[in-house]
Amino acid sequence: MANRVRRVDEATIAGRRLQADLGAELREARLARGLRQIDVARATDVSNARISRVEHGLLRDLAVAALARHGAVVGLRLSARFYPTGGGLRDAAQLDLLRRFRARIGDDWTWQLEAPLNIPRDLRAFDALLTSRNGHTTVAIEAITRLRDAQAQLRAMARKQRDGQATRLVILLAAGHANRAALNSAADVLATSFPLGTRATLAALASGDDPGANGIVLL
Repeated sequence: MANRVRRVDEATIAGRRLQADLGAELREARLARGLRQIDVARATDVSNARISRVEHGLLRDLAVAALARHGAVVGLRLSARFYPTGGGLRDAAQLDLLRRFRARIGDDWTWQLEAPLNIPRDLRAFDALLTSRNGHTTVAIEAITRLRDAQAQLRAMARKQRDGQATRLVILLAAGHANRAALNSAADVLATSFPLGTRATLAALASGDDPGANGIVLL
């Protein structure tokens, strides 16, 4: 929980910095067009004081739509998107998956939950990172209760493994008809990127051994 709280606090600080940066851009664009704050306020149907607070990054409840309208008045177009980072809140089913998986493989591995990739300014994290006793093998664990866009999700996790330099990647998936069907739809990706199945992956990890390849475990 401490890691999650810290990340929320970091996101709050980053959000405030972003608001300040965007406010400065809006101010510069307004001045470049020779507009007054009152001109922008009238065009967006808000108060002059609100425009001033936006430009100085002081407005805490700034909506994206309002920011886009403000930008349009001064000749700017807003573009924004989210990027996956890991470390978000986990539901009970996901936590149960991790607990059951840990019980199946025993204590031959050192566990780190919510393990960051340790890349500057990259907020992504593995759900868990297992390290062998000799420290030579690391196994990244990604726990998924519902596989939706199988190919996209699996490829994104493979990229995370590459960037985080984990020796192996194990996708921990809740067993069920929908998830099995999703796996079947991504058979071409699995054949090359995740060749090991549940039995082989669990057997290797329970023995404290490097599985030798990436795998998918259905529990």
